[in-house]
Parts: sequence; C-alpha cells; structure tokens
Amino acid sequence: MKARTPLLAVVALALAFGACSDESLSPVGGATGVDRGGGQLLHTISTRLPLDQREDATAALERDAFRRESRFLDAVSPGHLFQSTRVDEAAIEAGAWTHDELYQLGGQLFNFTFTPEVGFGAKDLPAYGRFQTGRRGGPDAPRCATCHWRGGPAGAGDAADNAYLQGDGNSQSSALARNPISLAGAGLVEIVAAEMSVELAAARSLLAAQARSSGKAARGDLVAKGISFGKLTVRPDGSVDASEIVGIDPDLVVKPFGWKGNVATVRAMVEDELLLHHGMESDFLVAEGDPARVGSFGGVDPDGDHVTSEITEGQVTALTLFVAMQEAPAELTSDTSEQTLLTAKGRALMKTLGCASCHVSSLPLSTTTFTLASRGGGARVTVDLAREGAEPRILPDEVSGAFRVFLFSDLKRHDVGKALAETRPDRGAPASQFLTRPLWGVARSRPYLHDARAAQLEDAILLHGGEAQKARDAYAALPDIDRGAVRLMLTTLTRSPRMVTQ
Repeated sequence: MKARTPLLAVVALALAFGACSDESLSPVGGATGVDRGGGQLLHTISTRLPLDQREDATAALERDAFRRESRFLDAVSPGHLFQSTRVDEAAIEAGAWTHDELYQLGGQLFNFTFTPEVGFGAKDLPAYGRFQTGRRGGPDAPRCATCHWRGGPAGAGDAADNAYLQGDGNSQSSALARNPISLAGAGLVEIVAAEMSVELAAARSLLAAQARSSGKAARGDLVAKGISFGKLTVRPDGSVDASEIVGIDPDLVVKPFGWKGNVATVRAMVEDELLLHHGMESDFLVAEGDPARVGSFGGVDPDGDHVTSEITEGQVTALTLFVAMQEAPAELTSDTSEQTLLTAKGRALMKTLGCASCHVSSLPLSTTTFTLASRGGGARVTVDLAREGAEPRILPDEVSGAFRVFLFSDLKRHDVGKALAETRPDRGAPASQFLTRPLWGVARSRPYLHDARAAQLEDAILLHGGEAQKARDAYAALPDIDRGAVRLMLTTLTRSPRMVTQ
C-alpha cells in the first residue's frame, strides 16, 4: 500500500515554493491577545491577486492544506472553525478589526461546512431537502462554497448546483429552479443600484412637491443613470399611480440581486441564503422574521433545533463584507490583431442588434464606498472598494478620473418571453420577467439562464424572447462570422485567472 504524504509535508512543500507572508497558515487575530470581541483568523484568505503562477499555486496548496487541517481539528473539537468566526458586532463597529481581517473571517465562514451542532437545518425540515419547502428552505447545501465555486472565489454554480425554491418539499415541478449566481463585484453592484434608487426617490419627491404646489396630479419620467423606469403620477394628497412604472417594484428601490431582482442589498441576500440553503438563522431574523420564514416554534429558537444564536450579527457583517469585497470582473484582451478586431466588431454588433439596450455596457458610479449600516444604531462599516476590495479592483478612467461599472446590465426586469417564463410569479415579479443578468464575468459563469438550461452562450441568446425577440432574431440572422464576433466579445468578459481547489 502506498504511503500518503503527511499534511505537514504538504504545508512545507507549499512554503518551499515561496509562500508570501500574507498567505501563512499561522493563526492570527484573536490569538494576539488583544480583546477584539471573539473571532480568530485561522488562515489568511487574501484580497491580493497572485503575482505569478508559482505564487498562485502556492496559495492554492495552502488553502487546500488548511481545509484538510481544519477537518482534523473539527474532528477533535467539533465547531472549532465555526467558533473562530464568532466575532462581536460591537467590536467591529469600534474598529477592532480591519476590513481585510473581516474579509478573511467572512471567507472562513463562506467555506465552513455547517453541521446540526452549530444550527444547520430545522426540526420541521428534512436533514437535506433537494426541493425547498416554501420560504422555510431546504436545507440543501452544507456550505456557501459548495454551490458558489465556478470561475473563482464566490463564483457561480454548475447545473447540478441548482436550488429549487418555494416548493412543496417533495417535487421539482412545485419549485422555482435557480442556478447560483456569481458574486464577483457584488459590492459595486449594490452601490450602483443604491445610487439609482436615490435618483428615483428624488424624482418622486419632486413630483410630489409639484402636485402639492399646483393642487393637480403631477406626472413625470423616472430616470436613473440614463435608464428609464417608465413614468410616475403623484396626486396632491401624496398618493401615487404606479401603473406606468416598468422594470421595478412600486417602491422604486432597485433590487440588483436574485434572478428576479427582488433583493436590494448584499446583507439581505446573505441572511436569506444562510436561512434557505443551510437553515442557519441570524439573530436579526430570529427577532424580526415572519414565522413562515424562520419557523413556528417561537422564542429564541424558532426553527426548533435546540441551537440558539446560530448566526450572530458580527458573523453576518463579516460574511457580507467578504461577498461585497469580491473582485471586479475583468475584460480579457486578445492576443492577436484578428481577434481584437473581431472583439470590437462584436461590441458594435451588441449595439446595432439591440442587445445593449438592456445589457447596457457601463453605468456611472459616484462613489466606490460600500456602506453597511448598523442595525443597532451604532457606527457604520464603510469600505472603499477601489482601495480595499479584492484584486483586481475597480479603476478610475485615466482621463476624467471618474468611475464606471462595466456591468452590461440596466438592472431592470424585462419580459423575456414564453420559452423562459415560469409557472408563477416570484415575490411580485411576473412569471416571464427577469432581471437583466449582468454580463461581466459571463465567460466564467456557465451554464446560463436562471435554470441553467443553456450550456453555451449561443443557446442562451437564442432562447431570448419577449422584449428581446427582435434582438434575438437579428442575431440569429447574422452570418456565422458575425455571430462568432458577438460570442468572442462576450468571452472577453471574464475574471482574472486564479487556481481553485475544492
């Protein structure tokens, strides 16, 4: 029988290949003796982009070694890794932890395998539920990274990783299929959506003032960052007629997360996913959540699994920052002049075909600061993603110094036709309407569409209908070389390469 390589030898091998100090396996953070409200950095999950392939391989070896080491430690002391993420929110707000350290703590939690001992699941749900039960969820996955892995950290998922939401707990036909979305650039997406929401709220306020002043209903355009959301009518008494609003809910809040565009913030998304996929209930949801969502057993243990305070506010903050600080997707330049020309042609065709009317190439950004407001009334956590986010970071325009998010989305819902329509609405979004899926990083996030039915970009394009029917037909009518140019251009929308081990 062939002897296995000892774990310490693997670690030594990694270090021998030139590991950087910020990728060490040594515990830091809570181990320093400084009281920082719990929490301990057991392994550095770096925001840095490796300089070369050797450094990338070294870091990947270290991450793999850490995962195996943590399994051994948890075998001896169950919950060891989970406890390392139990950082106190008051300590965070007091500035005891740096943003980079919180990113690392969030990364530990993102990769942690949840178990019943720490709160995985619920008394009234199966140990694992492939098809979720209403708003109670599965649970259907042991860790975040189980499904968000393709293309890099916090990436997309394969078709086998589909979640089946809001079902009867027994059948696929009762549920809504959802393929895991890449979380790259999530913080930037929230910022641009929040700025759009502010513009729309300002337009509503202006119409309300006009209506009060004139004593007559005021009707006007709803436009944010050059994107039209229809029209709004406000009456003198302040009531509104929302019948002409398009692509957004009547509250005029741009919700950029979820396939239907029904979640506004990274924090709300994080708490919902912890609940639905892992049965891990945050302290906030335990206190504020509807029993239909968190369970009917009441008190501090509404899911009845005899585990309380499953996810603290500090853990929610750390995990939210880990997601929000993810890298900005990149555009890969071609190595040949022929491909460069074809890429430029593909970008031009996106406009002439009409694809860019929804997949708007970029949106202006007034700030790069991600803000996580305290729910306890304390200080807010703010992170400048242009300076502290994971690399590669968003960069300002070389001439103007202004920032733009090259998202390839208008962050609106659109009717995409009968072929993609579901059997029922989803939290207010009509069955045939979906959020314009941002295309940045699309080359590293296949399969495509909400239910992963499209294996290739070509399949996804040709399945479009509804508002996209005209653009889809124009694409289908192109000669092969021009369709290839569009696909080539989309293939340049990628993520910076990293070695990934699971």
